[in-house]
Amino acid sequence: MYRSGFEFRRHFSHGLFPLFGITRREWLLSAGCISLAACARRVGSGFNGYALVATSGEHSVAIADLSNFRLLREVPLGGSPVSIRAGIESNYVLTPSTGSVHAIGPELKCTASRKLSDELCAIDLARGVNRLFTLAAAGQLIEVDPRTLAPKHRWKLAAEPAGLAVAADGSVAVSNRKTGSIEFFRAGDAQPARTNLGGAIGEIAFRKDGKLLLVANYHEQAITALDIPSLQVVAHLPLAMQPENFCFNSDGGQLFVTGPGMDGIAIAFPYLPFEIEQTVLAGRDPGAMACSENPAYLLVASASGSDVFILNIEDRKVLGIVEVGQKPSFITVTPDSQYALVLNESSGDMAVIRIPSIQQRLGNPATMRGKSAAALFTMLPVGSKPVHAVVIPKPA
Repeated sequence: MYRSGFEFRRHFSHGLFPLFGITRREWLLSAGCISLAACARRVGSGFNGYALVATSGEHSVAIADLSNFRLLREVPLGGSPVSIRAGIESNYVLTPSTGSVHAIGPELKCTASRKLSDELCAIDLARGVNRLFTLAAAGQLIEVDPRTLAPKHRWKLAAEPAGLAVAADGSVAVSNRKTGSIEFFRAGDAQPARTNLGGAIGEIAFRKDGKLLLVANYHEQAITALDIPSLQVVAHLPLAMQPENFCFNSDGGQLFVTGPGMDGIAIAFPYLPFEIEQTVLAGRDPGAMACSENPAYLLVASASGSDVFILNIEDRKVLGIVEVGQKPSFITVTPDSQYALVLNESSGDMAVIRIPSIQQRLGNPATMRGKSAAALFTMLPVGSKPVHAVVIPKPA
């Protein structure tokens, strides 16, 4: 009757709850218990922490215990969350349509909510200096008090904002993606620096040392590097694909780029010599990415498919492909590099890949049959349209 577990789960979750007299939320919680029982039979001790998952279709954040891969609870927010940032004392969630920022404290409950504008479009945090920023669609950069969520300062922007990047020292870059304008704000400066790249741009990101701003230059299909704080162009690297997704490796010394136009990954060095080292094939329609530190692997989700492509960063060798779920749109890795968590936006679950199993299978040619270099560890239902997540350790 059902060709796959994913097909059954979709049918069940959308049409059969009333027949069993349970709600979808109750089913998710019970399914988490089933996943726990399954995990008890598998190798792996879990990570001593939690995953906070923004489930935009549920208007909530799902809390998963990663020590036993069990869904603990859902934290309702009253709006669709799209982004979470892990802070020092709290974790911060953005619900753009309500114009609000929410704080989830160590007790894993919503401790504060604050409406800052009619609509917000981005949030970011300089964790080292504990400075929290958000963008109002009406044209404001807002610094938010991390404890009270009250606005500390508002800056009027020259153009409608879309992209936000915050450096480790609390410096901020804001972009308008349609026109290519960028504004740079730094503490102590009377006026922001401004520049315009003359056409559509995408993601912006600071290099780890904060001395360059890297821009996904759509209209020239390139990475453009801007000097900080002058915003002068210092490098321009043409690409074989539209630079839609950025991902740095653990030390920030390599930048991986994916996007429409090629089923591949561009590998760039953001330090001297600033260059595209090579472009490698990466499955079908590569999209969201994440890196583990040890071993140094790059995991790449298929934007329109159901699998994750795995590349060894050190030797650029392809390790394999893991089937995960429908439309994997976000990946994060636990701090100990033991588990990769893949959010499947269409199937409403989180796939867990146990990274050490990749190494074990590489050492045994008999296990390398087929296209997968790693077995899927478990699947955990988390709610409708999971789009973003952070991993936090349990309090000592």
